[in-house]
Amino acid sequence: MQRQSGFTLVELIIVIAIMGILAMITIPAYVGQQKKAVRTEAFSNLSNLRLLEEQFFAENGIYTTDMGTVAGNTPAIRDANVTAIQTNALPNRLPGFRPGLSINLNYSYRIIQNVAMTNPTTVPWDMATSARTPCFIAVATGITGSRVAGDIFAIDCNNNANF
Repeated sequence: MQRQSGFTLVELIIVIAIMGILAMITIPAYVGQQKKAVRTEAFSNLSNLRLLEEQFFAENGIYTTDMGTVAGNTPAIRDANVTAIQTNALPNRLPGFRPGLSINLNYSYRIIQNVAMTNPTTVPWDMATSARTPCFIAVATGITGSRVAGDIFAIDCNNNANF
């Protein structure tokens, strides 16, 4: 008589249960790491915008005009704002701003002139500003439907940031 080899139903259920437990542990950690990576990219893009504004100021003696001024969190506003920052009428543009492909951008960027942050330590930024010339605030707003929807990060001319 030959003994048939294979897995019993109980062994299969145990293996599936172990795989489920491992998935419950690893998936939230993976999603959290993705969110952290997207936020880090936004911080880098804001720092880049600040440096580009400072370079523009060093070359022209003034900051650019408001760019990407539409506050919003939709993909259409995001794309329009990036285009405005890169291709605004001469000389007010920052063609060096390259945040990545629009399909992968999770933030909308804009630059607001003649203001500074009054309470940059508030997270998320409480939008409190004071008039200050010359100065600017670069703002990143999380796109609706992304993992970072509702996030608002900012940096100003004094390198005050809320991230």
